[in-house]
Amino acid sequence: MSINEVPVGTVQLTRVGYVDVTINPARVGLTPAQIASVPWAEPLWAAGDGLRAGAAVWVIQDGDARIAVDPAQAADEIIRTDADASVHQEAFAALLESAGMPRESFTHAIATHMEGIGMWAWRNDDGSWAPFFPNAPILVSQRELDAVDRGEHPSPVHRAFTQLRALGALQAVDDGHKVTEHVSLEHVGGHTPGHQFVRIQSGDATAVMVGHVAVTALHLVTGPCPQQHPWPDVAQARIETLLTEDAVLIGPLWPQPGAGRWDGEKLVAVGG
Repeated sequence: MSINEVPVGTVQLTRVGYVDVTINPARVGLTPAQIASVPWAEPLWAAGDGLRAGAAVWVIQDGDARIAVDPAQAADEIIRTDADASVHQEAFAALLESAGMPRESFTHAIATHMEGIGMWAWRNDDGSWAPFFPNAPILVSQRELDAVDRGEHPSPVHRAFTQLRALGALQAVDDGHKVTEHVSLEHVGGHTPGHQFVRIQSGDATAVMVGHVAVTALHLVTGPCPQQHPWPDVAQARIETLLTEDAVLIGPLWPQPGAGRWDGEKLVAVGG
């Protein structure tokens, strides 16, 4: 288990890491040459010709609210194969338990967008699905759900989301929705029609969870991946705006520590 704790004013952010792996950069539209062109890529965000990526969950603790964000999103190839899905979900649940955050203790969950099921759902022995966080409604952009309903969502959406929706586990939210006093959602698009950022603002401190607009931290400087983003210009414009902010930037797929602050030339890791 890898843990990174990042305080943002009175709010505590915690990355609970399940596994970090090295992936082929072509999967996110990059080349070894592009990795080599980023002087700050190694050792945290890249390793040789490969990119480092992580399956993790970021937890927001704001007063009595405990919020899960994108748990192991897009890690289905690792944790959701039929042969070992139950092993991984039990291990992930045990990981949270050992971190003092059992899955039953979460009050909310935030999906920046809908794609793979990651650890949004618990697969039962009969193949049906139930919410992984049984007491936490999953907040999903209304735009995202509308795109799915119209058949206009650009990504394959895991079938488990249909079951979760039928169970009433998904809660549609509008742009700008405030989850708590210090946590709000911002529509971005770019990656999917309803993709949203999670903004944490407490006092003078700010953090932004970027979802998959920057799949890897290197996308902050190489530009977003066209194969990942149907609207790359939208994603690029949003990244450029982010880099002007004095904020901790957090990527759910970024490896440990999963967070950094842009200093004008490079991403400086936050936490350890």
